[in-house]
Amino acid sequence: MPVSRKAALKVLGLAGGGFFVARCGGSGGASTPIATATSSSAALATATAAATGACAVTPEGEIGPYFTDDSASGYNRSNIVANLDGTQVQTGVPFALTVFVRDSENGCALLTGAQVDIWHCNASGVYSNESSESTSPDQWLRGYQLTNSAGSVTFGTILPGWYAGRTTHIHLRVRSSYSEASSTTDGTNTTQVFFDQTLIDSLSTSVSPYSAEGVNPTTNSGDRVYATQTLGENLLSLSGSIVAGYTATFTVDLPITTE
Repeated sequence: MPVSRKAALKVLGLAGGGFFVARCGGSGGASTPIATATSSSAALATATAAATGACAVTPEGEIGPYFTDDSASGYNRSNIVANLDGTQVQTGVPFALTVFVRDSENGCALLTGAQVDIWHCNASGVYSNESSESTSPDQWLRGYQLTNSAGSVTFGTILPGWYAGRTTHIHLRVRSSYSEASSTTDGTNTTQVFFDQTLIDSLSTSVSPYSAEGVNPTTNSGDRVYATQTLGENLLSLSGSIVAGYTATFTVDLPITTE
């Protein structure tokens, strides 16, 4: 059972260039690739400094109906805005998310080789690779990576939109690798991260293509996962702007055990 905690060290700043995501170009408009941020030395220093004491398991949120095992499908990539072949680039406000993974049972040590899956809807509230969404051949806004020696991965994507019954969110599933040398058992955490309500409202009222869907009647406080599962603790703190794009970091503390 995950232990609840407050949001210390879950949101850190980013800076620097790394890969490309799509700039918002209007509803149905062409997307312009722009450089986005990767994790800065300051963010890494903060996460590393935190890896010295006790930390509680990150609050989990339901996996939802749209998860697919990306590791079985070859979706290992940092830029997830398009299909694997580069087609169907999704238009929206650029967003770079860095995820740090730590071992909650080992002094919050940063974990190398943990698999981080990410998936979310596009600006219109639609998921790829789902027959129910008529998108089963597509792979946009899905992918996974293995954490590097700094215990982190960075994904280039866009801010998601919304669909009926849910507030704006991104899904994460984190799985540690098995270490026979230390007899470490796999740790898994499935959760969702959320965005400031003011930003969500701004997107839905004045930023294309999000504004085409109108205002979401389900707010963060009214969302079942935000309010009752993650208890409002997985709220991202973004740096940037709608024009330039946003960056954020999030730390997932896994429930690792040893035999």
